[in-house]
Amino acid sequence: MMYPPHSSAFASVRRHFDDPRISDAVLVIVPPDAHGAEPARLTAAETHQALYGPGSDPQFTAAVWREVIRTAQSDLSPHGTGKLLAIWLALPRLAGTVHRVCARLRADRSDVEAEMVLALLEKLADRDGASRLSGSGLMHAARARAWHLAREGLRELPSTRIERIAQDQALTASGGEADAPAEESLDVRVDRPDGPDGLCAPLRFRVRPEHLRRQGIFVDTGDGSQDRPAGHSPGKRRRPGRRAGTPPVRPAGRRA
Repeated sequence: MMYPPHSSAFASVRRHFDDPRISDAVLVIVPPDAHGAEPARLTAAETHQALYGPGSDPQFTAAVWREVIRTAQSDLSPHGTGKLLAIWLALPRLAGTVHRVCARLRADRSDVEAEMVLALLEKLADRDGASRLSGSGLMHAARARAWHLAREGLRELPSTRIERIAQDQALTASGGEADAPAEESLDVRVDRPDGPDGLCAPLRFRVRPEHLRRQGIFVDTGDGSQDRPAGHSPGKRRRPGRRAGTPPVRPAGRRA
């Protein structure tokens, strides 16, 4: 079975229950109903089937969720499967929300899934509301956290702290003044690479060209020319350098 990348929280939980030793173990015992039926002893796979299989009984489904939540809240073992079972059973009802959040707000899938899992664990650990918690309450908490995470990401404002630190270090190393003209510095932007790992957002900071030349870094200045490191002479073979980020470094505008 194909899952999202290894960093996906949902995929990790699914892989755990792919193990027959886990999926075939009896994890949930649903007490008898008002008619005096025998307790239902369900394996993990049977519990999933009872909740999402064809012809599921709404009354029995509610009873199963109550028992799943009770099992998860009473499981205090660090290696127990009670809480993982509750998360696994919630995934079919959360996958659609993950897709919508990522498509509409361009959120990172790994971040959204991890935030949902965290919300589920926090609700299961809340002793004050333990008796009132239901399957629908679990889903609502996870969905609300996912949308909140994505919307907060859209409202993030760029910080100038990194570029101020980089500029101060460059000025100190070159013996320049702190109020050097802004046109003598360069804006550097490091984009987030493709894939689930790496930077969570682009980085921007400002450095002096002299600092880049001392480090032997070749800089694309945006006008088709390349700045060269200090000590370069036409008679010597130039060592290949590395660019300072993509898109190319460009001169900073004059400060107000």
